[in-house]
Amino acid sequence: MSTQGPDPRASARGLLALALDMARIDPDRRPSTDMRQWLSDFATAVGEPPAPSPRTNRELVAAALRLEQIAHARAEGATTPPQRTGMVA
Repeated sequence: MSTQGPDPRASARGLLALALDMARIDPDRRPSTDMRQWLSDFATAVGEPPAPSPRTNRELVAAALRLEQIAHARAEGATTPPQRTGMVA
């Protein structure tokens, strides 16, 4: 991973926090173009091929959680991602 830009784990927390807030308010709403682009860009940044665009905020949270786990696993001095349970139905 590149050493430029924010730590991918911090980016994952930001993406996940915003996705969770949106899913809490309206889980079945389609995520904005900007959020879908952020998810795609972040997937590329952690070395994953971008997945299909999430259709709902709930799917956005699930995708962000998966990428957060990958970011932790691939970080220098790999760390264990936080335990997050009960977030995705």
